Amino acid sequence: MVAVLLCNGTPGNRPKTSIYEGVHDCRISHNLYTGENDCSYGCMGYGDCVKACKFDAMIMDAATGLPVIYDDKCVACGACVKACPRNIIELRKKAKKDRKIYVACSNCDKGGPARRACKVACISCSKCVKVCQFDAITIENNLAYIDAAKCTFCRKCAVECPTNCILEINFPPRKQKVEAEAVQNPVN
Repeated sequence: MVAVLLCNGTPGNRPKTSIYEGVHDCRISHNLYTGENDCSYGCMGYGDCVKACKFDAMIMDAATGLPVIYDDKCVACGACVKACPRNIIELRKKAKKDRKIYVACSNCDKGGPARRACKVACISCSKCVKVCQFDAITIENNLAYIDAAKCTFCRKCAVECPTNCILEINFPPRKQKVEAEAVQNPVN
């Protein structure tokens, strides 16, 4: 098992709409108000999860304001999961070559409000569900979820997602479509 962050709300994706001047603690901030942006589901960015990790498997990225999880150090103890008041960290089964594919969003708002709050929010459009041939993706509470036990890592869902909220980690880069067409139709 390994921890994954179900949020990709970087400053570029989820701009600040207010300023919080209280104690920089996720639990306190979460109980006082929704956050410094319009997504009341995303990462608060104060690092309670990092402080809870006793294995140095997490750091806060100063540029993104999000925790970074080091898979090779994570022992899946669940301390970060318990420390997060927004429940945006989950433990997932490790796959071959540490590959992961998951929806990096926890926003349960309907499509429009979710998208206005964050450019990479899941808008529950169902495109990923329709393209998945293995019934690995479900939508519940306006949010897509990929069942790791059913997923075959075909990655069709990530390509189909209009907001790019489905992350594919540790996969080889995709071949560019232009290169693939050139191989199929060589010029004399």
